[in-house]
Amino acid sequence: MTEQERIVQAVLDSECFKAEKIYAERSGNHKISLLPRLYKKLDLDEKRNENLVRVVFPAEDQLIELGTVIAVTCLYDLDNEYNIYGHVICAGPGVNGLLKAIHAPMGSAHPQPGVAGERAVMHFVDWKRAAWDQFLLAELDHGREYASALYLQNFWKAMDRLFGGGYLLNCPDSYHWRS
Repeated sequence: MTEQERIVQAVLDSECFKAEKIYAERSGNHKISLLPRLYKKLDLDEKRNENLVRVVFPAEDQLIELGTVIAVTCLYDLDNEYNIYGHVICAGPGVNGLLKAIHAPMGSAHPQPGVAGERAVMHFVDWKRAAWDQFLLAELDHGREYASALYLQNFWKAMDRLFGGGYLLNCPDSYHWRS
């Protein structure tokens, strides 16, 4: 078993992933995949001396509306072999509060080192807001099915870009960000 396979399995076995998956699926409208869509070993957080891995599991493709679960994101601590948390990412213009608060005392696991990571987070926050407007316009012009497919494709491109590109797994080539 490779390190990546071991970490993905540890995340899947963690209580916080199981709880978030149950939370996401309880309405019967969302199904979270057990195959990761994004996997990235983050650069060492020197302030906290943490070795972390970001693992993101997609929801099955579906028609999008505000609040539709798109994915469950997890943060795995390599040193302590522990999944720190899992939380849903939903369709819409908003993002997790800690993602926007890049300098908050609690901090966040930056997707890229240094200023590039901060810039990538700010770009993703702006993208998410603009993408929701684009979704609403595409839905009016082309229907919900087209708008949903476009939103999901662009969401995964934005996630790949957030982490610096080249970290997506188990998805169509059109989902990958290219600089």
